[in-house]
Amino acid sequence: MQTAQAAELSALWGAYKGYHNTTIAYQTSPFWAHDFSHSRLDLTLEASGGQVTAPSGTPDHSLWHVGLTPFVRWWLTPQSGVEFGIGANAFSGTHLGSKRISTAYQFGDSIGAFHHFNHTPWTLGVRLTHYSNAEIKRPNPGQDYIQLRLSYGFL
Repeated sequence: MQTAQAAELSALWGAYKGYHNTTIAYQTSPFWAHDFSHSRLDLTLEASGGQVTAPSGTPDHSLWHVGLTPFVRWWLTPQSGVEFGIGANAFSGTHLGSKRISTAYQFGDSIGAFHHFNHTPWTLGVRLTHYSNAEIKRPNPGQDYIQLRLSYGFL
């Protein structure tokens, strides 16, 4: 199931319970891959930057964030698969609306599904992303986002 995978530039937008996350991400070409008889597993690295916003009308309405996350992608077909990543993120503050997230450092966990449109550079996906400080300091309310991802691949 050998397929050439390119580096990707992605735009992600997500929301959950009135909070929003807008992110731009760069995902490298795979730096490790293993082909199985009917699927493929690869490992990439994603660098991201974006903004999270609280419901309008709240103080401390937004924070900026940057992150670095390794992703394992399991290609179930030559065009579609699932992905999972855990990475490190730095936020520009510790208050987001009514939430006190306690630390500017947050882990980011993502799980998603994607489809690459054959003979095009485009990939469309959906992710569930959770930010948390893993109880380094309390309170640790966490932030969840269901995200839509649109990516453009570079060969």
